[in-house]
Amino acid sequence: MGLFFICVLAVIIVIILYLAIHRLLINRATIMVRNKAQEVTDFAVNDCLKDLLGWKRTLSSQIVADVWGKGVLAFEYHFDYQKAGVKLADFTEEKLATRLDEYAAQHHLQVAPKAAKAFVLTDWWTYEGILHIDVAYLVNEATVEYIDDLKRLKKGSK
Repeated sequence: MGLFFICVLAVIIVIILYLAIHRLLINRATIMVRNKAQEVTDFAVNDCLKDLLGWKRTLSSQIVADVWGKGVLAFEYHFDYQKAGVKLADFTEEKLATRLDEYAAQHHLQVAPKAAKAFVLTDWWTYEGILHIDVAYLVNEATVEYIDDLKRLKKGSK
């Protein structure tokens, strides 16, 4: 009887170890994909801003809230557009979106099978002189679904 309980305990310990290691590896892979996508998106946005605004600044992004899911590759950029001398009448969401499309085509960026393009501007707003720009890199299914969800939300709010 004691041997039976030892075997059951050993099986439980092995299952717990397997699940912990599996979770660790999955989280590590997700972080690696997110970091690579963030690096690609940062390069793209900074290159486009350099072309559109003629500046030498380098912006770093922050991940958009994880409430949408761990696989969503959407990043936020913000800067003081007034101090940077940017006129929002000249620098528009449409101009940046067009330039990002051109960048993706020039650099042959990978996109998800159901994605129409590599980058989508998901948000563009100003608050107290700070311009906030959210850019999604559609390289995986989770990000494509995120964009579809945002479209449904915008359609439902009209």
